[in-house]
Amino acid sequence: MTALIALISRRSLCLGALVALSLIGTGGAMGQTSPTTPATVTAPVTVQPLALEEILARADEDQELLSQVGRLLAGPDPVTAMSPTLDAITRSVDSQARLASVGELRGVPVMRLESLARQWAFNARRFSRWEASEQRAFSPYADQAIRLAQRRAVWSATRAQGILDGLPPVLTQRVDSILQQIEASEASLSPALSRQDALKQRAGMLKARLQAGEAATADAIDRIDRQLLRLDVPPLWSASTWTSHTNARTAFDAADQGLDIESQFASDYHAAGGSNQDALKLVQFLLVPLIGWLAFEVRRARQTASSTSVARALRRPLSTWLLLSMLAVLVLEPDAPLLVEEFVLLIALIPALRLLPGGIVRQLGGWPYVAVALYVVDRMGVAVVGDASLYRLFGLGLACMALALTLWLLHRARASTALSQPGLMRFVRPAASVVAILLAIAVVANVIGNVTLAETLTSGVIDTGYMALVLYAAAAAIVGIAGALVARPAVAGRRFFVRHSGSLRRIGTRALMMAALVGWLFYAMTRFRVLRPLYRAGASIWELGIDVGEVSIHIGDVVVFVFATWLAFWSARGLRMLLREELPRYASLPRGAGNSIASLTYYAILILGFLLALSAAGFKVSQLALIFGALGVGIGFGLQTVVNNFVSGLVLMVERPIQPGDVVDVAASSGTVRAIGLRATVIRTFEGADVVVPNGLLLSGNLTNWTMFDRTRRIEVIVGVAYGADPGKVIEVLLTAAGSTPGVSEDPKPSAQLIGYGDSALQFALRAWTHDLGALGDVRSDLLAHTLAAVDAAGIEIPFPQVEVHLRAPMAPE
Repeated sequence: MTALIALISRRSLCLGALVALSLIGTGGAMGQTSPTTPATVTAPVTVQPLALEEILARADEDQELLSQVGRLLAGPDPVTAMSPTLDAITRSVDSQARLASVGELRGVPVMRLESLARQWAFNARRFSRWEASEQRAFSPYADQAIRLAQRRAVWSATRAQGILDGLPPVLTQRVDSILQQIEASEASLSPALSRQDALKQRAGMLKARLQAGEAATADAIDRIDRQLLRLDVPPLWSASTWTSHTNARTAFDAADQGLDIESQFASDYHAAGGSNQDALKLVQFLLVPLIGWLAFEVRRARQTASSTSVARALRRPLSTWLLLSMLAVLVLEPDAPLLVEEFVLLIALIPALRLLPGGIVRQLGGWPYVAVALYVVDRMGVAVVGDASLYRLFGLGLACMALALTLWLLHRARASTALSQPGLMRFVRPAASVVAILLAIAVVANVIGNVTLAETLTSGVIDTGYMALVLYAAAAAIVGIAGALVARPAVAGRRFFVRHSGSLRRIGTRALMMAALVGWLFYAMTRFRVLRPLYRAGASIWELGIDVGEVSIHIGDVVVFVFATWLAFWSARGLRMLLREELPRYASLPRGAGNSIASLTYYAILILGFLLALSAAGFKVSQLALIFGALGVGIGFGLQTVVNNFVSGLVLMVERPIQPGDVVDVAASSGTVRAIGLRATVIRTFEGADVVVPNGLLLSGNLTNWTMFDRTRRIEVIVGVAYGADPGKVIEVLLTAAGSTPGVSEDPKPSAQLIGYGDSALQFALRAWTHDLGALGDVRSDLLAHTLAAVDAAGIEIPFPQVEVHLRAPMAPE
């Protein structure tokens, strides 16, 4: 028995060590102990034997565990499924590693380095996804191995304590069978765990290579950025410049190798898929029916195409689809291979020229065509990028050609009277002057030996000019599509668009142009090699702040909070305006429901946006709970009235006794409800004053709503006639006068009654109704005039009070 226990203990230690190795994760670097961290000695765990009454239940549980292990081992081996992906990542890293050493990276062009950095980042993301999948696939094996080791230790301790000696032989045999099955399952798990551990070791080494490659490439790019103002080659007039030619075969091999790496990167990138590629495919697919349908509608109804941008965008639907699809690639796949980016920009070349507005083309003259031609010539330089000397001469010739064309176009622009008119040329001329200065600096830098600066300035000027052309054409196409959509009867007939069409067009166009400008600025900063330094400086400024205990305030948090709050406010305001304009059109909604929905949506978005802004700024939920708790205490002591008004505002929005536009009498004020807020309601009096009435007063006091269910109002006119008049005739005359008055309703009909005997006249009341509450004063005035005219025409006397005054002289004193 002792030998059996010792053998089991040794197997337990071996399997435990194997399981521990499998739980280390990918790479030994993650499992290494820090030199400054002392090793922690764990006390041995004492295994408690089973009680006698637990043996049967535990035997059933362990039998189920053994069944689970059997099903796990009978399934497909995850190592077989995970290995191909890791092999693909390894092959990509191997191809990158040919250029990853520091010595070789010194001579690599910066564009190739940028592409290499993207490829390292792409492989790192692929490896992260693989690592997550590996943990999900391998963790069941390690978990089951640990559980088996624990159960075996418990059964061994139970047997060692002699608890099984008193059991019937049948139960003892079952326990022995379970122990044997556990050992057999552990033996079956050991090869799988060994294969998984070997694969994890490979993954760990690959992860280290990825980190080293990313760091080396980033250092090479940073070194180029730091040495941008230093001479990196001899001057052009130096003899060494013309003696150090690269072998043509070597240059061709280097270019071919670079093209192979880029092609493989593009293939791996698109094979990997991802949410951004799915979104891109969806956008490109949806653009086809949208542009096709709008183009068909515009051609069928030519009057719709009165706008030049609409006509140009939809008369050339293929160019519009190509340009917008290529722009979607740049927006949705910012980390795509540079080969894909260059291919996309080349495809967008012709559509961009075709979709430029005619007025812009007339103002710019030859500028767009020069920008496109220079971009194409610049991309031809990839053929000589392997020969440094030849590539330098190519860059010098390109800079000289670009400078000459820029100066020629500037001279033509100044000499032309048409182009001197205010317009886009006000911005193009100063920009062209700056371009000429930059190109002149590039020519001088190339000649004196700073080829890196010359290449950066020349390519930056050409690329940013071409990108500005593409973005402007794309913005014009989007404006045209939006204009065609807004012109559709289903949209143009909307009350919201009818009332705010001008402002919506201005806001939409400005927002689109601002987005294009921001995108162009980021692209320009990237091409001129200033984005990385600015990003690092901005990141350091972003982290500036103060930390006091658990409270930390940084500049970045404040900026995020302000921006999120601003965005929530304007989003809520715009949505409330839209709902208030559109919801009243639906007759199925109860009275006032549209305003309540709009207001509640407004406040809900504000509150949600404020909470998200606080969360984005770094506030934790516990801190927010503390703040709200303090607010609750303050409310309990001093803000009861505010809370009462707030709750009353919610009740008003739910019950809807009033809505904007109602005529009400409340708190000694009469007027029209202008706005219903959460705290107070604004009433516009008939005299023109705005009265702010707390919502609590509206619910606690008497509220008279003259227009709650309709806008019908009764008018009452009191008429006094002489005592000799016939009451029947008077009533007939009054009813005739009311019936001939414009604005008086026929249903309910006017009525007239004798209501009393006055001191000098019989009192009659004429009551009439009008459905136009807004014209109540005019209808009442007309009714009074018609009544007086009818009474006079009938010869009925309207008496007036007479007062007799008797004057008495004072009596003389006796």
